[in-house]
Amino acid sequence: MEARERLRLLSLEMEMQRSWLASYLEDKETRAAMRRNNVLLRLLMSAASTRSIWIAAFGIAAEWWRQRKLRERPA
Repeated sequence: MEARERLRLLSLEMEMQRSWLASYLEDKETRAAMRRNNVLLRLLMSAASTRSIWIAAFGIAAEWWRQRKLRERPA
């Protein structure tokens, strides 16, 4: 194999490696962004499905409503 042919093949291989690395890094950033979004979504869904939070929120709202009605009642 001639030196020129080896150099051409080496250049082609380096270009393929550069292209692969660029693609890998882009995919890595995309995967990291998706993981952040998935964590936030899972946290939100966990909070939404936790019954005790809803019960506490309902209790707070009921107490607020009761206090509001007591303040509005004429003496």
